[in-house]
Amino acid sequence: MNLLYRAPLLCLIFALHTIAADIPDSKDPPGMKRYEGSEIIGYRGPKFDEFLLPLAAPSQLSPPAYGKSLKVEGLVSRYTYIAPTGRSATELFRNYKLEFQRLGLTTLYEKGTADKGWFGPTLSQISDEDQIGQILAYNEAQERLLVGRSKDPKPTYYYVFVTVYKDGVIPHHLENVVQKDRAIAQLVVIAPEHMEEKMTFVNADEMSHSLADAGKVALYGIYFDTDKDGVRPDSRPTLQEIAKLMAANVQLKLHIVGHTDNQGKPDYNLDLSRRRAASVVRELTSKYGVAAARLDSFGCGLYAPVASNGSEEGRAKNRRVELVSW
Repeated sequence: MNLLYRAPLLCLIFALHTIAADIPDSKDPPGMKRYEGSEIIGYRGPKFDEFLLPLAAPSQLSPPAYGKSLKVEGLVSRYTYIAPTGRSATELFRNYKLEFQRLGLTTLYEKGTADKGWFGPTLSQISDEDQIGQILAYNEAQERLLVGRSKDPKPTYYYVFVTVYKDGVIPHHLENVVQKDRAIAQLVVIAPEHMEEKMTFVNADEMSHSLADAGKVALYGIYFDTDKDGVRPDSRPTLQEIAKLMAANVQLKLHIVGHTDNQGKPDYNLDLSRRRAASVVRELTSKYGVAAARLDSFGCGLYAPVASNGSEEGRAKNRRVELVSW
């Protein structure tokens, strides 16, 4: 089914770190902590899609329908966690409620075990970015659901489904991980596109005109996860256009300049902007055939804003990569 769905600190705590048992190339949702000791057993990175958020008990299972629901679209990512042995689904769910509070999310719907309604087999092992594999059977009596949204003008939506594993055939690579009565959480995060399409994509001709007129061009189609410097795969269209620009202008040399908003410490943001700019250079030289001698990288951090950092819209404009001719 395609369901688009402080207790004592010492014993109920989330941890920021990832752990070695996570499946390869998986990561936590940006900004959201995991329950301490949990392992990622299913993951699909951000992909533009739509998702049906339940806001009331289901009225039918297939196709899914609810007494009240909200269909949203955006960059949908999925995460399936298994909690440490001996931790209950109640503990796991309570911690996600605390995480909603920490992030300042608005709760749109909450379902506990006493509430009627079965939301169906949504816990899936994700085998790659396009395919959902075998469903893990779970205890319907233990299912809990939490749906929320951020308070941004263009909100991010969160779907948290918690239950315990019951029985069924377990994928071979999870045989030593998934056991009966072990608590499991599935998260679905639906994030807005980073900027309006007209701001996100700039083609090679537009880049060339801007460089000729102003000596620089701001790009919003090169993406990084929060606090990370690796260039995300959805940056490919913009990187291709930069490579096209360089191929059409064989004398052109560019500074790749990274910029951030003002969230966090200035020294950290300065270093992050430098690392991100260097990552863009590596992508262009290693994957798109641009000669290294035609590029260099530089980071300005938060020190060259183009909009106010007082709003999320302004901060989004300040988080950019610029091409500067030299």
